[in-house]
Amino acid sequence: MAAIRELALDLLLQKESTVPFPVLLEQAYTKIPDSAHSTQEKAFLMALCYGVLRYAGLLKQMTLPYCRKKPRQSMELCLCLALYELFFLGKSPYAIVNEYVEILKKQEGQAARALNAILHSILNNKERVQKEIAVCQELIQTPIPSNQIPGKKALHKLHQLADLPELFTENLHRKFYQLLVEESFSAPVPGFRTNLLKEMNLPQGLEQVSPSIVFLPAQNTVSEQAEQIERTKTATELKALTKQGHITRQGIASALFAEKIAHFIHEQGLAAAPLWDMCCGRGGKSLGLLEKNINVQLVSEPNPARLDEFAKELQRLNLPAPQSMQGFAQNCIEKSPVQAFPLILLDSPCTTSGTIARNPEVKYRITKESLAEILQTQKMLLALAAAHLPDMGYLFYCTCSVFDCENKGQLKKFLTEFPDMHLLYEEYLIPSQLNPALKGHDILYYAILQKKVIV
Repeated sequence: MAAIRELALDLLLQKESTVPFPVLLEQAYTKIPDSAHSTQEKAFLMALCYGVLRYAGLLKQMTLPYCRKKPRQSMELCLCLALYELFFLGKSPYAIVNEYVEILKKQEGQAARALNAILHSILNNKERVQKEIAVCQELIQTPIPSNQIPGKKALHKLHQLADLPELFTENLHRKFYQLLVEESFSAPVPGFRTNLLKEMNLPQGLEQVSPSIVFLPAQNTVSEQAEQIERTKTATELKALTKQGHITRQGIASALFAEKIAHFIHEQGLAAAPLWDMCCGRGGKSLGLLEKNINVQLVSEPNPARLDEFAKELQRLNLPAPQSMQGFAQNCIEKSPVQAFPLILLDSPCTTSGTIARNPEVKYRITKESLAEILQTQKMLLALAAAHLPDMGYLFYCTCSVFDCENKGQLKKFLTEFPDMHLLYEEYLIPSQLNPALKGHDILYYAILQKKVIV
């Protein structure tokens, strides 16, 4: 596994790259030779990378008493990788220590000696370190009263454990001070959107969230072998249902948003009214709306590859295609449709700070410069949406961000600039508040606005 550990270090050194981490991971998979063990090796690589990204703050805290000075990045990541394997995966200590020492020796030569000394010091104090981990985990899971804002010291400690940069602390909505830390340590369980246009019998073991949303909870069976058999059986059934267009793998918050918006549109008697999805991405939300008989007429997306994926999904689900699918440059800003739309969905580009559990590397990628650029894009898209809404038309704005400046703050400025736009409703969709088993799913903000021209 030495080659896999070396690959993991190389990937983690690129965590601040503008290239999405899943893309980097896919590229790394091509470096693993095909063999009887290649599937396991790929799974191990993913587990190592996401484990260290998820527990980075806590792992760094473990090393502090044993480091005379802050280690350089390669050494710090080797420490985190080794400690994650030792304390979270329960791997044999001496083989782990030797392999990471050899890996660092290739990177930084003599620094490997210091790594060897630190790891042995930690192993000599293993019981004490385990107690410290338990104390940190308890701190993460101890709720702060909802009417209390944590002091700077407590907040700094929490964010240090999740390795959240100051940028997060500055921009987080206060209700997420602790929630985001808790969520950042949780890998999401699989969630699915069910196609209500088709009748089906769902596999046993799935839990219902709403009429069109289910999830596969984590198993806690006594026998590991029995658990594996049961999950394999369920996975086979889910794969067949997906192929037949009965279900689609989707995040709970995203599926819930489509369900709520569809319900609102039906209540207004506007199901037949044309809807424009301005930034459709792979089309998850629009597909969810189409499954609920909403007339999605136009979808636009700057990435043509994503439109191709959307087209394939339409075929799999046997859904009516929108009248137009267009790849607009720069998120539809340079080119937009001539006609007005009584319904517009703006799933806006954002920092994706609300996806930190699923994409733990996001905390390293957001900068002040990228945030400023995103805020400007959101402002332009909101203005474009307002220009294409007729009187009494509705705009559905959403982000997968927990930064106030992208949500309430952005809309406050928008409403000041466009006095004929009115905020009807806003909400944060937090799956773990619906069911604790859904920790780790994206947190999504959405708002419903209406245009009312003042005569």
